[in-house]
Amino acid sequence: MGFRDLMNNYYYGKQGKADYTIESMPQNRRQLFGEVLKVRWSALFGVNLLYMIAWIPAIIWTGLNVTALLNGAETMSGEVMSGLLSTWLLIMIPCIAITGPFNAGVSYVLRNWARDEHSFVLSDFKDALKANWKQSLVMSLIDGIMPFLMYTGLRFYGAMMANSGIYAVPLGLMLLVGILWTLASMLAYPMLITYDLKTKDVIRNSVLLSVAKLPFAVLIKLLTLVIPALALGLALLIPSIQMQVIMIVVMLYLVFLVAFNKLIVASYANWLFETYLNPNIEGARTNIGLRPEDWDDVTYIPEDDED
Repeated sequence: MGFRDLMNNYYYGKQGKADYTIESMPQNRRQLFGEVLKVRWSALFGVNLLYMIAWIPAIIWTGLNVTALLNGAETMSGEVMSGLLSTWLLIMIPCIAITGPFNAGVSYVLRNWARDEHSFVLSDFKDALKANWKQSLVMSLIDGIMPFLMYTGLRFYGAMMANSGIYAVPLGLMLLVGILWTLASMLAYPMLITYDLKTKDVIRNSVLLSVAKLPFAVLIKLLTLVIPALALGLALLIPSIQMQVIMIVVMLYLVFLVAFNKLIVASYANWLFETYLNPNIEGARTNIGLRPEDWDDVTYIPEDDED
C-alpha cells in the first residue's frame, strides 16, 4: 500500500474508495477490526484526548482524594477511609454524568470507523453530541450512580449479614444488577447514536442483547481489562515498581486505551446490531465492511449510510 492509498484509507476507509476490489474486503469481524486498527490506530490518540476533556473534573476530584488518602493512610481509621470513599463516589456522580454527551460523540465516530467507513472527528463528534445529549446524559447519570449504590449496598448488606445470612440474597441481586448494567452500558451508547429509540427502549434492548449473548459480553469486557490486569499482576510480583506501573497505566488510559477499548466495543456492538436488529429493520444494512457472500462483480460500491 502506497502513501496515497494509506492516507485515503485513513480519511475515508476502504469503503470510501469506489474502485477498490471486493477481494480486498475483510471476510470476518476479526479481519475487519485488524484492518481498521491498522489504519486508525494513530487517530485513536486524538479521539482519546478529545474524550478526556469531559473527564477533567473526575480526574481532578480523584487526584485530590488519592492525595488525601496517601497523606493520611497511616493515621486514618477504617471508618474514616470508608467515609472518604463514599464521599468520593458521591461527588463522582455529577462528574461522570457530564461525560455522557462526549461519550455519544466519540461512540458515533468509532462506530463508523469500526465499519471501515469515514468519519470526520470534530464535525461528526459535534453533530452526534448535539443530537444525543439528552439520552446520553441519562445513561451517564446511571453510570455515575451505579458505583455509589453498589458500594453503599455492599456496606449495608455486608453489615446486616453479620446478623442474618438472609441478607446475602439482596446483596447478590444488587451485585447482579451492577454487573448487568456494566455489560449493557457498553451497548447503550452505540445503540442510542445508531437508532431512533426512546431512552427506556435503549436500556431495555441493551440489557436484553447483553443477556442473550452473555458469554460474548463478558469476553469483551474482559478484553478491555487486560492491560490493568497485567499491570496489577506485575505490581504484585515486583512491589518495588508499583508506582511506576500505576503511572504508566494511567498515562496509557489518558492518551490511548480508552479510545482503543471503545473501538473494541464499537466492533462488538456493530456485530450484534447487524446480526440481531438490522435484519428486522427495512432498509438497514448488515455485514457492513465485510465481503458479501454472494458477490459476482469485480468492484464494490457501498450504499449510503442511512442509520
